Amino acid sequence: LGSTVTQLSNLTISNATVANAVVDSVNVAGFMGIPQNSQNGNYNVVLADSGKHLYHPAGQAAATYTIPANSNVAFTTGTAITFVNGSANNVSIAITTDTMTLANSANTATRVLTANGVATCVKVTSTSWIISGSGLS
Repeated sequence: LGSTVTQLSNLTISNATVANAVVDSVNVAGFMGIPQNSQNGNYNVVLADSGKHLYHPAGQAAATYTIPANSNVAFTTGTAITFVNGSANNVSIAITTDTMTLANSANTATRVLTANGVATCVKVTSTSWIISGSGLS
């Protein structure tokens, strides 16, 4: 330990657990699935939501999930956040001062996710995101 390994051959690892492993200075090893953060009402997305899905459960009123400005929460470029609406009521997906563009368009307005809709938003530059999904308008 403490030295750099440049070549490995015939290495076998079993039952290893790695938490918060840094692949390099930019990429962090992620999740095997898409962990859930269930939110019942309006919600401001936080850094810990990176790589997760925000779930709006059945029976909940309409809500707005807001992605904050890069100047307030600096998500890494390449961050993906998925939104899932399990409610019969719409979820609005908004952004503050940065830009969120609907995929395959130039539209940058707040998006609406209908019942049983799923959408993923990916940060593509320091202040811009692109969003796509089913049940998304």
